[in-house]
Amino acid sequence: MKKIAIIGAGPAGIYTTILLKSHQGEVHLFEQNNDIGEKLKTTGGGRMNITNKVFSDQEFSSSSTNLYKKIFKNPHIKNRFEIFEKLGIEFEYEKNRAILASQDAVAEVARLRRKIQAQPNALLHCGEKITDIIPQNNQFQLHTNKENDQFFDAVVITTGGMFRLFDLNSAEECYQLSIQLGHHITPLSPSLCPLIFQDKDLRTLSGITFEGILKDEVNNVFIQNDILITHFGLSGPAVLDFSACYKSPQITLAFTTIKEHDFITRFNTARSGKQGLRKFLKQFVPERVAAFCIAKSDIQQQFIADMPKKKLQKLCQTLFHYPIPPPQPNSYPASWTTKGGIKLEDINTATLESKIVPHLFFAGEVLDINGLCGGYNISFAAISAQIVADAVLKETKKCRSF
Repeated sequence: MKKIAIIGAGPAGIYTTILLKSHQGEVHLFEQNNDIGEKLKTTGGGRMNITNKVFSDQEFSSSSTNLYKKIFKNPHIKNRFEIFEKLGIEFEYEKNRAILASQDAVAEVARLRRKIQAQPNALLHCGEKITDIIPQNNQFQLHTNKENDQFFDAVVITTGGMFRLFDLNSAEECYQLSIQLGHHITPLSPSLCPLIFQDKDLRTLSGITFEGILKDEVNNVFIQNDILITHFGLSGPAVLDFSACYKSPQITLAFTTIKEHDFITRFNTARSGKQGLRKFLKQFVPERVAAFCIAKSDIQQQFIADMPKKKLQKLCQTLFHYPIPPPQPNSYPASWTTKGGIKLEDINTATLESKIVPHLFFAGEVLDINGLCGGYNISFAAISAQIVADAVLKETKKCRSF
């Protein structure tokens, strides 16, 4: 295999290109947008989450549970930091999450672009959309919107999910090339979305970030992590992860992570002194949230010792079980990833090569493997890119030996 075509310059396409720098042949990276990594520039609010200390199949999901767990037995899962080193990605930890050291995703994408442009075997084709892939005579003929047809020995599809910046189309259009080549697409849904709802009172806290808990009261599903109150609802890591797993519209918000019974114990212990209520609450929540909870609970007392038991119950209801209005359905324009994708039964899990078309590979979000928020999907993009690069280099070496 001398000429390799990589379709899609999101993280998986970018990383595959760089990891094929030792390939003794041409590596062509095609991107329909005018620059690489358009969505990557905005990830993590522009800070870019890279990976997480807690990393296993438990933080991912797929319609093919047994098959995706096979992929997570690959040694590159544990050795992902070696891949980041090859890619030149520098990061630092913030709690359990690794974020880009520069915290500047736009600058990081520019660095990756320069790295590709300086790579002797790499050719970058921005603004060039692949419209058809036609296998013939052990090669692939690629048609483009620029009518610049070329033949390649292998193709790697890394076209991401349903939502692409500047191009929101139907599933048939977004997965057109894979479907054209005989692959099956599992049911698709937007994932990692903010919760959008109307709550004028909560909106007064817009801009505040805190560690809290969201809970689906009907199904007893909850997520604990950082939460951001916005003018349209809630966002942040806990919210994005929660969007991928809640099923009931009966959602509550806890503004703190302390256990409710522990809070009550500490509250009652503080009754013996002359401690102010607002000062006490500031141990657990931001000051504005403390004032909000006091107002919503209709509490007039300034001191803990003066508070009736019923007022404490009302405060706990606000603090630990604040009801969230039914949010709008998840939508692709607001989502970060797509749940679903290329059916794993069509893929060799050891190499990510198609079982249907030889020398056709897949990497990244286009596969039916979806991770939680916090660097999981970018990590998988790098890991799957390395698996594909290994397979391509091994096959190329084998061909040269004949």
